[in-house]
Formats: sequence, structure tokens, C-alpha cells
Amino acid sequence: MAFAASAQTEALYDIGVVIDPLEVRMAPLNDDPQPEEQRMLRETSEWNNWAANHSNWRCVMSEATGLPHRAFGPAIDVPGLTIADKAFTFAADELDGFGIDAPMVWDIESKMGQHTWAHAEQTWQGISVKGGKLVTKWWNDQLIMWGADWYQGIPEDASEILSLTAQQEAATAGVVFDEWGEVEMGDLAWVPTRGQAQNLVWHLTRTWTVAGRQGTIPRRYETGVDVQTGELVWRQNQVMHIDGKWGMPSMNGKPERAVLRMGIDLPSAMPPLVISGVITSDVHELYPYQDAVSLSLPSLELPFPGQTVHTDADGGFITTAVGPQTVNVDLTGYWSTIYTNGNTPSTAVDFNDGYNTLDLSNLGNLKERSAYRSTILIHDHMKALMPNFTDLDWSLPTNIDIAGECNAFYDGQSINFYDVGGGCNATSLIADVVWHEYGHGINGYFYNSLNANFNNGAMNEGYADLWAMSLGDIAEIGKGFYTDSEDGIRVYDEDPKVYPEDLVGEVHADGEIICGAWYDTHLLMGGDWDATMALFMDAYPGLQATTPNGSEGQAYTDVLLDVLQADDDDGDLSNGTPNDLAIVEGFDIHGISIFSYAEIDHDSEEFVEAASTIEIEAETFIVFPYNLYFEAVNMWYRTESGAEWTQVAMDNPDGNAVFTAEIPAQEPGTVISYYMGISDEFGGLSAVTPFAAANATYPNLPFNLLVGVEPALINDSDEYSDFGSWTTGLPGQDNATTGIWEEAIPVGSYAEANDPSTVVAPTQDHTLGMAGYAFITGQNPGVNDGIGANDVDAGRTTLLSPIIDLTPFENPVMAYWRWFVNAPPSGANPASDWWQVEVSNDGGANWQFLENTLQQDISWRRNAFRIADVIEPTSEFQMRFIASDSTTLGEYLDGGSLVEAAVDDIILYDIATGESVDEVSTSSVTGFPNPASESVVVNGWMPGATLRIYQVASGKLVWEQRAGYVSTEVVVKGWSPGLYEVVGPDHAGRQTHWTLNVID
Repeated sequence: MAFAASAQTEALYDIGVVIDPLEVRMAPLNDDPQPEEQRMLRETSEWNNWAANHSNWRCVMSEATGLPHRAFGPAIDVPGLTIADKAFTFAADELDGFGIDAPMVWDIESKMGQHTWAHAEQTWQGISVKGGKLVTKWWNDQLIMWGADWYQGIPEDASEILSLTAQQEAATAGVVFDEWGEVEMGDLAWVPTRGQAQNLVWHLTRTWTVAGRQGTIPRRYETGVDVQTGELVWRQNQVMHIDGKWGMPSMNGKPERAVLRMGIDLPSAMPPLVISGVITSDVHELYPYQDAVSLSLPSLELPFPGQTVHTDADGGFITTAVGPQTVNVDLTGYWSTIYTNGNTPSTAVDFNDGYNTLDLSNLGNLKERSAYRSTILIHDHMKALMPNFTDLDWSLPTNIDIAGECNAFYDGQSINFYDVGGGCNATSLIADVVWHEYGHGINGYFYNSLNANFNNGAMNEGYADLWAMSLGDIAEIGKGFYTDSEDGIRVYDEDPKVYPEDLVGEVHADGEIICGAWYDTHLLMGGDWDATMALFMDAYPGLQATTPNGSEGQAYTDVLLDVLQADDDDGDLSNGTPNDLAIVEGFDIHGISIFSYAEIDHDSEEFVEAASTIEIEAETFIVFPYNLYFEAVNMWYRTESGAEWTQVAMDNPDGNAVFTAEIPAQEPGTVISYYMGISDEFGGLSAVTPFAAANATYPNLPFNLLVGVEPALINDSDEYSDFGSWTTGLPGQDNATTGIWEEAIPVGSYAEANDPSTVVAPTQDHTLGMAGYAFITGQNPGVNDGIGANDVDAGRTTLLSPIIDLTPFENPVMAYWRWFVNAPPSGANPASDWWQVEVSNDGGANWQFLENTLQQDISWRRNAFRIADVIEPTSEFQMRFIASDSTTLGEYLDGGSLVEAAVDDIILYDIATGESVDEVSTSSVTGFPNPASESVVVNGWMPGATLRIYQVASGKLVWEQRAGYVSTEVVVKGWSPGLYEVVGPDHAGRQTHWTLNVID
């Protein structure tokens, strides 16, 4: 691929000039993993069932497939005689629940490292699915990783509507070359892309290769054309270049590093009267600004009559021929043949009997000899690391002084170097430029040996740099590229490139991110290239670079996982690896991290007593690699709406997974809001609970605790309507066409029929559960009638409270439970429509926001606020709840999206009266009968609060429901006999435990 500097000077360089205007990229199918999204994907797939049978396994889910993209954990034994047998057995036995039919054909890669890989490609109707594959990784014949990029819902229609001529015209449309080459037809493939509604859109494409030359730069575009519509799905240049951009500071006098040489020693003894010796010549060892030095010409072909021999790594040779002889020697060898203007340099060499010390500085010019030697060195470097890889064991055409300036490129069949000009030196004189271009060949041919393509341009450029850096022990690529300085074009020991901030869509710049991650890992591991490249070679067959341009985030994360597994020494990644700190830090410097599996489990209370310290308890799950850089579990709380958050580091008194924190005692009528999260050493925050509660813009609702209050007015849409009549929809103000507020029994909706994990609209109210009423934005016709059958469309709909007189109350607190959806997994234009709650104290003449958010939460969540913290309580208090579906003409579906909302259990609380906490020392909760065998009725709990029942013997939660406003019935028939604890707040807000005895 081209080294693309053009004749740019330092002052003129513009990244936009380097980006190829003819390239067409597909939008990434998967965004960077986000905790809540990953949780939803796990819960809506077979993963949790699978993981329940495989302890300590973790996964990163794919948005595109809904399946684990990478699953990893302790080694698993799988039956089978060979890895191919084991891979098939695993897929057949373990992946059927994910909807995957076990592939019969597996490609095995076991050439390098401690792991063996087995890959299977997906096809549909005999046509390859781009990006569709299963991957398994094996350690000591045990499974340690698998991934399923396996697609469902591919269309049945595989017909080519467009003629081949029409397809070719589509492939070449908009392409302007100074000189056209061939247009070659390739194979069909199914290609998924991300649609405007974030759904998968399928294309049946044919690949066309469009070749030509623009100026002096060759182009060869692999182009995907939809054979049914003519749409250009992707276009990518297969000619890779060196990108000679300016702006890289010099090494400031840092000492040069010696090139690593590999090969065999000179013969220790020479037979008499036969021709032997050593051949050297003047070359530039590394850079054009250094003096030429005399070095060996390795692997050089010496065509003696009847016998052709090659020099060894140090230029030595021995023959059975006798001299004297004169032989025409070309500048060609095992791994490189030099061409200048189509001609290979040649010279007549006189060989004498015995040992010959020959200087062939007349064999071609300095540029030709330097490029030849550099090519041989990089091939030998590759072979030392991959001795069983033979696909590049042939003499690669190495073209010198091709027309143009400031460039070098690899075109799939040769490496090519430009002469001095345009402010640039001859690129053939820069050893690491030669190594870089040959590195592209290694990448491409190695992936081809695995029946795959090295698709990702950033990975290709980054790895080409890494091949060069590992051979030369250097941190700067292309030093001496320009004639007026010794500066290079990419520097890896200064100013690291960071994902995703520095991802710009240009392959060389983006490649610096992954190469930099490798280089910093190399330094943190002690600067030992043998150790670094051992990890690299183990991870190299992982096919991370099959991802298309634009999906660098997925590729880089896959690399990190494979590097950690390459370093693992016991088949169990969950307990860490010998160099895990260095690897994790090296990649994190560049913004690359494995999705954190840090989680917080917390059962929130709803009411607490006044004048008592409040203890918050949470259980954490912190697994590798997050445990390497874990810093603290923190809680943030506040006691007034809109106030600043107070951060508290949670204690871990027993050294286990349980963390605790205390909130000081508060006055009655206080509403405490709080959330928790886990911070790391790099300043990151994970496992925020409730999810998204820490977002700077549009945070999710936190947990809230009501201090020392009791219900005063209740609207539950079932038994109580103390506020009076609510208005559902405001004619003349609202304009939604469907999804109008109504008070009804929720029917609900699922994205996938009969799958509760894909719920969108609520299927039950908050008070009673089944058959209870709530305010909802339109009752769905049927639970399986689709998620858009009666959602909010084309405008806003308002639920308006009656006017409420707050003057009789001492310190009123308002609470309500709400449900809001604007970004379900299959919804169009996600997170683009608003949920708004407003309050007024002048009968609706003026309003102010209480909630104004785009953050969904597909569950019943309580919001509560002390009214005086938000607005002055008056006799004309009013609330309204607004759900909207905005319209923007010209956008996808004119901007419409899927919106559902619901409100229930709207309760006004006031300071508790009667039996205060100080006046009673025992709880008033009761239950009858106890013991019970059929059911028990419990009384004295806080109306509307959450009651939970735990089995004493196991500690398991067996029942959870809202407390009734008078009593609550619990059906215990069929429960195991024994003791159970009923836990919840009593009518005074005190956390209370009541023991229930269940009998046969």
C-alpha cells in the first residue's frame, strides 16, 4: 500500500488530503460495548443459560447478531480426537440453543504459539456471508474461547437482478483514472450493513476489482455492488502505501539501534580447490542520511554452470565448482528480485579457486542493493517467527525508481519504491520502509493461508509498522524520508494515539493506535522483542483484521483479548496472566480495553426511619482484567433535588465482595437520592448502578429513600384516586396520532413474540401486577401484535393531574413510578424523543421541568422529590407527564421512533404522625395464619412499598411484590416447608423482618 506523502511539506500537510475520496466504508455493525446494552443483549440471548453451566465465563455480545462475539473463561474439555472434531462437537452440543447449526468444515491453524485455532465460515444458499464465522481457540486441546458472528434473517432471494454489465458500471461509477487497468469480476457474498433504524440491512453483492493509475499512484479497488439494486456497498483500495506525513519530531540525538540479523555462520572450513567465499557490497543499512557501509548480500543467487547456490545470511557461500570461472550474477535471490524499469541489475563476477572475498558494489546501484538486502532481512525475520509458513517463500519483485515521488507501496504481488524528488529521499534507501511494505505482504498472505482476507486497513498499516519495528528495534518509521531533515513519518514513543478520540478514518493514522498499543506493551514488558513477538505470533491467527474499515474498535478489543490469552499459562484467564498488568496498561494507554465485567448488585430500600444512620450495602462482581486496575467502589448521594452529589468511598470490612457506606441521619421529609459505581486507576467509572445514573447529560433516575414519611394521598388507578380526576390528553395542545394517554390494564408488547426479555411496553401495572390499572400511552391490541402497534406517534401526549392543595401538609413529598422507552433494540431513530415531567404551583399558568430526558429505562422506576426543594408548595400545585414522538421531515421515517410510557402509584407523602419512631420500639406488622400451608395475609407494611420474602435455609429470594394499602396476601402453597423472612418497611418506614413458618 502506498507510503503517500506526495510532495507535501510540513506546513502543508492535511490529514484530509491523505483520506481516499473514492473509498466507501460500511458503518460499524457493533458500537463500543456499553454496560447496560451488554446486559440486555446477554439477557435476551441464550448466554445466561449457557454461562450458568460454565463458571467464570464472560462474553462480549454483538449488537449485530445478538450472540457472543467473544466468550472466554477457564478451559473446557470437549470430546473429540482432533481439534476439528472437538470444534464440531462443541458447536453441535453447546451452540444449538443460540440458533446455530454446527458447521461441518473447520479451518485449523496450529502453526504458532501455544494455542490452536479453529474457524468456520458461514454460508447461506451456498453463498459466503461477509463477516459470518465461528471461531474457537484451544489450549492443551481444551476450549478457552469461542465467538459466534453468525447471522440470522438472511433473505431467501438470491437472484441477480442486474446484468453483469450493469454491475460493472455501478462498480466503476465515479472512478476517474489517468490510466485504466482491468476490471475483474469476483464472487457473490451476503453483506449485512447497519440501516438508518440501526437494524440489519442485507445486500447480495458481487465483488468487482477496479484497477488503474491516478498520477503515479496505482489503485486497485475491491468494490462490493448490490446485484439487486446497484448500490455501492463498499469500496477499498488494495494497494497499501507508506503515508509520508509530516509533523513527527526528530529523535533528538537518540542512539541508533542495530538491525537484528539472522542466518547461519560462515563455513568453518573450506574444502580445497573449490569456489567458496563471502559477498558484500556497499548499502545503506538503515537510513539515507547515514554513510553507506559494506555489508553482506544474503540469499543472493549464484548460477554456476550445473549448480546454483545462494549466499547465506552473512553472505557466505560454498560450491562444488572449481575455478577460475566468470559468472553473470543478477541482483536476485531466494526472496527478492530487483527491477528498475523492468530490468534486473547484473554483473560479471570472476570466481577463483578457494575462498573469495568479493565486493559487488558494482551489482546495480546503492538503491537497488539496499532494497534487496532489506527485503531479505524482513523475510528471514518472518521465517524465524513463522518457520512453518511458506506462502511467501518465493522471490518477490522489488521495483526501484518507479515513476513518481515521496512514496512506496505494496500491490499484492510486488513492493515498489520511488526515487528522490519532491523533497523526499528515495524510499528504497530506508530499510524500515522496505520492511513495512513487505509486512503488508506477510499480513495478506498469512490471512489467505487461513482462507481469510486481511480487510482492515488500520490493522494492516499498524501491523506492517510492527513488523518493521520488531526487526529494527526502532520506535520511528521512515526516518530520513524527507531530504531536509532526519525526521520520520510516525513516532511511537511520543504522544500516543488514543481510541476513539484519534480515530480519523485514515488507515495509517488509525493504525498508529494498535501498533502503539503493541509497542507500549513491549516497553512495559521490559523491551524484549522475543517476548513481545511470542505474544504477537500467538494472537496473529485470531483473524481480528477480517473486520471491515470502520470497525476498528472491535478489532482492537479482539487483539487485546487474544494477547492476554497468549500470555495465559494455565488455561484460565479469570485468574490473570504473568504479564497482565503490562498488557492491560499498554493497551489502555491507547484507549483499548476489554469490556468491563465489573457489576454491582444492590437491593434498594424505599423508606428509612428519621434520625437513624442509613447503611447502604452492595455486592460487587469484579473479574479479570478489571481487577487489575480496580480502585474503589464509590457511592454518590444528595439530600436535596438539584444539589451537588457527595461522594463516599464504600468500605469493604470483611475483604469479600460486600461493600458498605453510611449516610448520616436525616430529618423527616427528606428524599435521599444515591447511586454507586466502581472507579479504576485510569479514571474510568464502571458498573454504575442504576445504569446511566452518572451520565452528565440525561442521567437515569437514581435510587431514592424517603425519610420518616407516610402516605397522605394515593392514586394507584385501582383502589385509590385521592387526587381527583386526571386528564388524559389535551385537545388543542397535544398532537400525537396514536399512543394517547389512557387509564387501562397494560397489555404490553415484545420485540420478539412471547420473549419476556424483549419487553417494550409494560405487561402489567406497578401496584397489583396482572390485571391492575395504570396510566399508559395507548393499550396495545395484543401482546404479540408488535412493538409499534399503538406507541406514541407523530407528536406529544400529556397526562395532567388535577390541582392539588398542598397547604394542609407539613412537608409534602411526591413520588411516582414510571416506565419510559425510546430506544428499544429494534426501534428506529433511538434515543431521539423526550420524556418530560413538569410541575406548577399556579394552577398551570407557569411550568418548570422536573424531568427532561432522553434516557430510557425499560422497567418500573420510582422518582421522588421533596416539593419544597423544587417549587414552593401552594394550594394550586399541578403536575403533567409528557411523552413525545418528534417529527423531522426527510429523516428516516421522518424522524419517528418507538416511544412507550406509563405512570402508576402516584403518592403524596407527609411526615409520619401517630406512632413515631421514638414512641414505639416494636413493629406493628402481623400475619395470619402463621404457620401457613395455603396462604398468609400480612398487615402493617408501608403501603406500596416492596416486600421481599427470603428462604432462611438458602437465603434465596422467593417472592417479591408491592405491599397493599390495607393488607397483602401471599400464596405459599407448594413452597418448601420451613422458615421464611418477610422483609420490608413498616408503616413508619422502619426496615422490618417478620418470620413466616410454612408447613405441609
